[in-house]
Amino acid sequence: MKKIHEALTEILPRIIELSEDIYCHPELGFKEFRSREKVTEALSQAGIPYKDVAYTGLTATLDSGRPGPGIGLIAEFDAVPTLGHPYANKDDYAAHTCGHYAQTGVMLSLFLAIKESGMLEDLCGKVTLLFTPGEEFCDMDYRRSLIADGKLKYPSGKQEMIYEGVFDDIDIMLSCHAMGLDMEKYHAEIGASLNGFIQKRAIFKGKAAHAGANPEGGVNALNAANLAMTAINFQRETFRAEDAIRVHFVMQEGGQTVNTIPSRTQMEMYVRAKTVDAIFETEEKVNRSLKAGAMAIGCDLEIQDTPGYFPLHQDENLTELLKKHIRNYMDDSMIAQGTHGFASGDMGDISMMWPTVEIGTAGFSGTIHGKDFKTADPVQAFEIPARYFADAIEELLSDGGAAAWRIKEAFRPVMSKTDYLEKLDSLNKSTNFIYSKGE
Repeated sequence: MKKIHEALTEILPRIIELSEDIYCHPELGFKEFRSREKVTEALSQAGIPYKDVAYTGLTATLDSGRPGPGIGLIAEFDAVPTLGHPYANKDDYAAHTCGHYAQTGVMLSLFLAIKESGMLEDLCGKVTLLFTPGEEFCDMDYRRSLIADGKLKYPSGKQEMIYEGVFDDIDIMLSCHAMGLDMEKYHAEIGASLNGFIQKRAIFKGKAAHAGANPEGGVNALNAANLAMTAINFQRETFRAEDAIRVHFVMQEGGQTVNTIPSRTQMEMYVRAKTVDAIFETEEKVNRSLKAGAMAIGCDLEIQDTPGYFPLHQDENLTELLKKHIRNYMDDSMIAQGTHGFASGDMGDISMMWPTVEIGTAGFSGTIHGKDFKTADPVQAFEIPARYFADAIEELLSDGGAAAWRIKEAFRPVMSKTDYLEKLDSLNKSTNFIYSKGE
């Protein structure tokens, strides 16, 4: 293990610089061409072949040449729209305010150090680096255009990679993410769960008329949307606290001109909850509210559903293995355990089928998804996670992979890959309700 830590010491400064360069040049999901180029340059310089996947993702593998488990190192490429960030893209406001650029620093430096140190010569199995695009569920019209053009089947990077079979020969999934907790109090977060969600778009279709001369001749789609939002808000007292429900929306289109009764309005929203059952129960309440607003005004309504992400449930046995190694770098009091986050991520989809950990990391300042988010402590953000993941991989691939096989054998998947893809397809639908004719 001395060799890989020496290799990390040498490699980390260069890869941290690469990661901060990606931070300064953010790209939204499935637009991460420059980010991928930066990573492929580093892999090529190290003599490591790679494969492009999922439109703007990539994968590369280091193989010991001996039978054993496959370990996946997962990082994410994409940024998220953030107004006012100093490095926000001027065209689509993309900014790295979720910390994905730091995953690059952790996982790429670790992967290169495994190669440079010859670590796998004394171990078994293989280690695969997986850069996944499009984790942030945004810029959906662009993603739908890629799907329409046959360049993607699903709007999330990991969903697409699952569909392509990229994860099929991997047994254990390791990842990390900037955590939303007090980073002065905690330096790592383990065993955290996350909400899942469904994305919905509601299109209210009314009738245009002159807003001053003849408003009674129109059917106001904005009024229908306002009534629907009010109905959703009245539902909030029925949301059980233990279900961690969040319903939030934006008006993408509020009308066409002030002087015309709005003939079309559009809302986009997430329905989030801690369990799949709670998501669907809450979704039904939201659907009733949307239909009530349309019916009251006499608008037609189209509800477009897009499958979001499943809740994240981290594997307890894999978490315990990581915890043992994390404790070598920080005191127990600095490790948050078993928290629940109301946000969502497509690591949740991975956790339905594979033993998964996503360690929350510190070393950042500002607010996640806020205009002030940046690296504050490179040691915490990059170096320490790379080192404890290296220690964990050594244990997972020693003794014929005994520790990894125990974890995999004890894991109980929630669904098979076939069931998962069928569920995604069933959730992707558009439903029309006609109220303008009194039906």
